[in-house]
Amino acid sequence: MKKVFLILILFLSCYFIYNKTVDGKFYYLAIGDSLARGTNEYGVASYGYNDHIKDYLYKEQKLKEYNKVFTNDDYRITDILKILEYNEKKDGYSLNRLVKQADILTISLGMNEIYYKLEKNNQNIYTYIDNMINNYSALMSYINKFHHEYVFVLGYYNTLGENQDIFNYANYKLKELCDDYDITYIDLSALLDNNPLYLIQKQTFLPNAKGYEKISQIIVEKMENNWYNIACILLLWLWSWRKERQNES
Repeated sequence: MKKVFLILILFLSCYFIYNKTVDGKFYYLAIGDSLARGTNEYGVASYGYNDHIKDYLYKEQKLKEYNKVFTNDDYRITDILKILEYNEKKDGYSLNRLVKQADILTISLGMNEIYYKLEKNNQNIYTYIDNMINNYSALMSYINKFHHEYVFVLGYYNTLGENQDIFNYANYKLKELCDDYDITYIDLSALLDNNPLYLIQKQTFLPNAKGYEKISQIIVEKMENNWYNIACILLLWLWSWRKERQNES
């Protein structure tokens, strides 16, 4: 009897998780730099990967609310930390409150910083990246204080045709950090490293419209796979419960 009761509890827990994840609606928050803002290869704010994700959620009737107020071409990780620390508001929004409310977060930070450092002075670049990752760790620590269905962090890619070891190091450190905080790391290097299909202007790392759409597809696939896995777990528990009942009878 106790075993049946335990299985029933697991079943109900799974049902509520499944119901929220598959049938519920999500508050989607995008944070970050020019990539998060959707700035195109000509330096103009356009339709970014987050806008495509928003469209997907809306089409699937899963969108509760969408906010990308805290995206800006010049945002660094330290800027986001400062906004959180001093509870600075933008357009009437508090980032602290938005992070608490969000079910889905996508974050893109550090690309501007790496390219700026390489362009101006790449001396002590590895130490610079280490400090940047330490700041990222502080941001992830704050984010993980609250429950989110998904947190996606975008990795870095190289359009320079050189310094690949630097980008490899930055991505290794960022992925390692994401794993530590149980946050989903999005590898963009295989997709965007010097890819002329998505990077038309060689003097900038900003992708074109196709590039942003492709990034959104990668993130959406991650979400869909997770929803599928939850459904499979639910069915497996139902099957186990039914089998247990049959054995008892």
